[in-house]
Amino acid sequence: MMISGRGRFLDFWRRAEEGPICFRDDFDTKVYWPKVKAITEKYGIKYDPQHMIPCDDDMLDRLWQAAIELVVEVGVLCLDTERVIEFSEKEIHDVIDNIPDQYVMGRGNDALVCKHRGFEDYDDLKQPVFLTGRILGPISEDLYEKMCWSYIQEPLVDYIAFQGNLTKIFGVPVTPNSPWEMMAEMKCISIVKDVCRRACRPGMPDGGIRTISLPAQTVAANPGWGIQAGDNRCCLITPHHKVDYNHLTRALMWHANGINIQGGMCSYVGGLSGSPAHSAVTGTAEFILNKLLFDITIDGSWSVDAMYFSNTSKYSMWCSNYQNAAVVKNTHTAPLIGGGWQMTAGIGSEEFFWESAASAISAIVLGCGVSGGSGCQSGGLDHASGLGLRFSGEVAKAVAKARLTREQANGLVLEIMKKYQPFIDDHTAHTLGGDFRACYDLETVQPKKEYLAIYEKVKTELRQMGLPIY
Repeated sequence: MMISGRGRFLDFWRRAEEGPICFRDDFDTKVYWPKVKAITEKYGIKYDPQHMIPCDDDMLDRLWQAAIELVVEVGVLCLDTERVIEFSEKEIHDVIDNIPDQYVMGRGNDALVCKHRGFEDYDDLKQPVFLTGRILGPISEDLYEKMCWSYIQEPLVDYIAFQGNLTKIFGVPVTPNSPWEMMAEMKCISIVKDVCRRACRPGMPDGGIRTISLPAQTVAANPGWGIQAGDNRCCLITPHHKVDYNHLTRALMWHANGINIQGGMCSYVGGLSGSPAHSAVTGTAEFILNKLLFDITIDGSWSVDAMYFSNTSKYSMWCSNYQNAAVVKNTHTAPLIGGGWQMTAGIGSEEFFWESAASAISAIVLGCGVSGGSGCQSGGLDHASGLGLRFSGEVAKAVAKARLTREQANGLVLEIMKKYQPFIDDHTAHTLGGDFRACYDLETVQPKKEYLAIYEKVKTELRQMGLPIY
């Protein structure tokens, strides 16, 4: 088994104590932003709204080289010490060249081996590489088990990020670094593991990243009833090119206990990282930083439109797709998580399914795993849906069946985006559609006929567009 950054942790992390001093505000305005601006211009990275799915391989190579240069020129600021952790280009190549081309999620009969795929690679027996259900946002305490069940009962799902948060426990608000956060985490993970067992999928990998504080995650790191080998927990870079000891500590803890680590190539279009082009360089660089600092197992794009919290908008989707594509083309990394990680519209709307379709098409044609299920910007109460996840998987399989080229997929995505982008432009997408109570029969935990009708309507229209989805 190859490892990338793990063998160098002591060396790399020591630089947080010995590197050049730089204050946070100076780092943002005098180091990071001038460099990302100059490097993006140097390599000719430009936003092209007519190509949501990248078809220009030369640009992807330039994006990858720009990302390497950004890491070398900027490094990463440790917020605890206000020192810069610096890397040489040779160190970057040494780590990237040693990235594993596969990883395993889950345990026993539920274990899944995820292997590197390239663009338009439809020859594997299983498509997509994996289907990731994401249960995001605040969840009502009385619905937590039912919402988990709506996901686990879907036969296409391989891996579930049980990330929904309880807002209260025993009537007390759940706040970071409190015993209430610990209690909430203990309750959530016990529900998750019980649901998996009762669904006869006891080894289903759990990507639960619910808590803000590390102590609340640590309390659930019990191999008997809590976090188990094959599960995933997170380590994250702070926007942008920053890290703190909290997340370095997480990396040490998860690796020491054999837990997979999940991270994201985070770029906030319209925020500190600037335009989609600048943000794509930043996000691709964060893939490299994730390997150097954390040796992350499972990675993918988490580009967000900072003007309206969305990762399916014309800006954020472009950015996510280009980040993923640059990595897939220029490394042999195990598959990334692709597409939208949450939809902007509420789960009970047509627009939610259209966003899911654009996301799944983008992911599968670029050789990535597929994610889906959450809506309402992952911030609305009770906006997660197992049916939405099923739909994402069916779209991905239809893309593989049709063996779409990137150009064909791009044309389809552009047509689909016309169905939902106007609601993102006018900042009303999150108000569309009902929540879990409106969409599911709470006794049977099955989609209501009205919800199924929306799902079938969008599938019918996709077939009319030429996608063989049934």
